[in-house]
Amino acid sequence: MLNLLKTLPWKPLLWIAAALFALWLIHQHGYRRGFTSAELDGKTALEKQQAESKAALASLQADFARQIHRHAERENVALLAWQQRYQQQVNTANKAEQRYLSQTASLRQQNENLKRRIDDVTQRWIDEQGKSHPVQCVFTAGFVQQYNAAYGLSTDSETGSAAAVGRVGGTSTTAEAVNPRLRDSGITQRDILAHSADAGERSQQLAAQVNGLLDYIEGLQQ
Repeated sequence: MLNLLKTLPWKPLLWIAAALFALWLIHQHGYRRGFTSAELDGKTALEKQQAESKAALASLQADFARQIHRHAERENVALLAWQQRYQQQVNTANKAEQRYLSQTASLRQQNENLKRRIDDVTQRWIDEQGKSHPVQCVFTAGFVQQYNAAYGLSTDSETGSAAAVGRVGGTSTTAEAVNPRLRDSGITQRDILAHSADAGERSQQLAAQVNGLLDYIEGLQQ
């Protein structure tokens, strides 16, 4: 066994071993260097990717913030326009109301003035010779019924007839045979004018309401 070991070419084997060890050292050094370089490259790439991700996120956040800001501006503009339109509508309604109240007050004053002058034109009349006479005007029950019908009021002929009969008192057979619609209703010129003044006031008030409503609707459409 010793002779066999002595006969081995130790010197070449040592050179081979040294060469293999050197190669192993070179491999290890290259591995470490490559690992370090790869690790550095990976870290650099990761940092770059993170920086790009942060930049992209910041860009998205900035874009989102701009969109929110633009949306808020549009909302503010729309709200301001709505407020202005609403205020215009309120002003239009207030003006229409003021016009109506003013017209109503004017109509009320006109009605009172008309009624104050009723006696001036219902008490006496003057003939062609300038002689003054007391007014003698009879409105029959039928006339009053027709008058009421024109205003959409009750035209109960039986009620009118009963009232007329009550006034006459049944003084004669001839009177009982008279058509109740032709009897004196007891209504005077003064009553007719007073009612016409009230009816005219109500009619003009309704016209003022309709005109005010039309003005308000027209204001809403502007």
